[in-house]
Amino acid sequence: MNIKTKVKSLAIAALGMTLFAGTANAEPRTAVAKIVKMRPYSTGAYFVTLDSNLLGGAACTTTYRVNSDGAGAKTVIASLLTAYALEQSVQLEVPSGGADCEGFGTPIQSVFMSAS
Repeated sequence: MNIKTKVKSLAIAALGMTLFAGTANAEPRTAVAKIVKMRPYSTGAYFVTLDSNLLGGAACTTTYRVNSDGAGAKTVIASLLTAYALEQSVQLEVPSGGADCEGFGTPIQSVFMSAS
């Protein structure tokens, strides 16, 4: 099995885990964007940088955060890694309520992935 086949298999598994991880609220979301950089920290924070700063149609940030100790964080990180490896676009959902855009390091609630 070559590396591309392995990555696709992992992508399918990650997408499946994402679909069955539970339901989440679906707003606000970033624009459809590509992941341009990923940076895990030893403290447990995991940062993702997109090629767009739009969140819900307004300028926000290009850098979002997943706390790796949160419930479901491993599934979110696996989905982000899969999208990054396959160079697929994503939309990130942030928690609604309060300040939707917290600037640099706005938390990620879920990841929307598409096949195109």
